[in-house]
Amino acid sequence: MLNNQKTTVYSQLDKLERISNQISLLVSENDYEKINHLDRLRKKIINDMKVKEFKLNEDNKKTVMRLISQNKEIISEYKQNNSQELSKISNSKKCAQAYLATL
Repeated sequence: MLNNQKTTVYSQLDKLERISNQISLLVSENDYEKINHLDRLRKKIINDMKVKEFKLNEDNKKTVMRLISQNKEIISEYKQNNSQELSKISNSKKCAQAYLATL
């Protein structure tokens, strides 16, 4: 049973790492639509690991913390870019409405 849990922990950590890498690629490609989905998957995996009370060794804990930290930075950058884009769109909309009001 303990060996099975170890395998599952490594499998979950591998999934987390792949998701993190995919998120990084999507940010670099400005493909922000898929990031939310991957972030939800990442959070689900972490919650599943908590619920199942997996025992993590120090290396695994460091890996999880590194991935969480890395993803928080990426998601923060994503949200900031998204906010800036929405602000630009809002400003363009206001300009168009002001122009139409003068007609």
